[in-house]
Amino acid sequence: MSATERRPGPPRLLGVHRLHHRKGGAEAVHLDHLALFRARGWDCAEFAMEHPDNEPSPWAGHFADRFEQPRGLQALRAAPRFFHSAKARQGMARLLDAFRPDVIHVHGLYHQLTPSVVAPAVDRGIPITFTLHDFKLICPAYHFYNPRIGVCEKCAGGRQWNCLFNRCTGGSLAKDALYALDGAVQWRRRTVRDAVARFVGPSRFIVEKFAEHGFARETLRYVPNFFESADDSPVDPARVDALRREAGPHVLYFGRLSPEKGLVHLIDAAAVAGARLAFVGDGPQRAELEARAKTRGAKATFTGHLKGAELWARVEAATVVALPSAWYENAPKSVLEAQARGKAVVTTRIGGLPELVEDGATGFLAAPGDAASLAEALSRALGATADELAKMGALARERVNGSFNKERYYREMTEVYREVSPAIAALNPKATDG
Repeated sequence: MSATERRPGPPRLLGVHRLHHRKGGAEAVHLDHLALFRARGWDCAEFAMEHPDNEPSPWAGHFADRFEQPRGLQALRAAPRFFHSAKARQGMARLLDAFRPDVIHVHGLYHQLTPSVVAPAVDRGIPITFTLHDFKLICPAYHFYNPRIGVCEKCAGGRQWNCLFNRCTGGSLAKDALYALDGAVQWRRRTVRDAVARFVGPSRFIVEKFAEHGFARETLRYVPNFFESADDSPVDPARVDALRREAGPHVLYFGRLSPEKGLVHLIDAAAVAGARLAFVGDGPQRAELEARAKTRGAKATFTGHLKGAELWARVEAATVVALPSAWYENAPKSVLEAQARGKAVVTTRIGGLPELVEDGATGFLAAPGDAASLAEALSRALGATADELAKMGALARERVNGSFNKERYYREMTEVYREVSPAIAALNPKATDG
């Protein structure tokens, strides 16, 4: 049997991502995607980088060697491995020959795997789909944002050297040089762009942005991620009541404390609107934000990182949840998590955020990077009655549960696979419909 001949049995899906454990949003989508298709009867395998936190996999023997980017000048010495991993390519080839997938779904390659893993799939004629969790393929720094400049698309059209000139990664000069060079090499080689049959965008915004930057529109598909509101850490109503009594009416932000989230504007806006703030999370900007809150006279508390029942209790205790991002958010899970718990959201008109929050219906929108506009949105939110906010939260929950569910995601993603894989298209629909 050749590598491209299909074995009898259920459809076979190979999920590819740099990590095989829960760390961030992309990792969660990768793992949940595989779990969903396994539950629907598909035969699934995974390929990732070796890591002690990885979830168990019978295919781990094929995984790429662990690689963490060195710092400083060591990063430049490691540049060849940053661009290409012969061991990752070899491991991918062995796995493909052993598993013979009908379709491959990539969630992220980055320097842990590198585009080297694409060639074995192309050689064997196995179609590839690729979820766009960020802008890595068109922005060397991944996010079209520079803390000193704001939203930045200066690398458009193959000008990746701007990542170095504008120091976009927030790291060392060597890191900026490495990322700029990597972006330039990948842009000119077109390794991923030419190999992938379909790019899947979780927001309409990211689909349009990739089309704007030269990706063929016929290869782009909009498929929102699915979201489940059930949580394995039930919330104690008594804890929620206690938090409400303790904090009073307040605005909650939960997530990473970093510049692109627009949190300095949230503090400035809260000082103007007289809003109490609660920050749940940690990150490189925490000390700056704490100092700014004192300087501006904003009433703000910082809890550090929380998870599970305590996190969700604080979300439910908040009057509203805020995500005042200053960068091109794609489809942030934190908004969906808040909405699934019946919360109106204060956010900004940027990236995919307006697709998730409708002003006056499920939340309040402000201009990005504009403290005055954000202060007005906060005043509107805190000036609304409890009944008005409850109606907003109920509508938000209804939309989340109706549009971001497993059934819709499975149906639409399976249709993408049918488009690119003759083997899956030829199967009896009962074999793929779960």
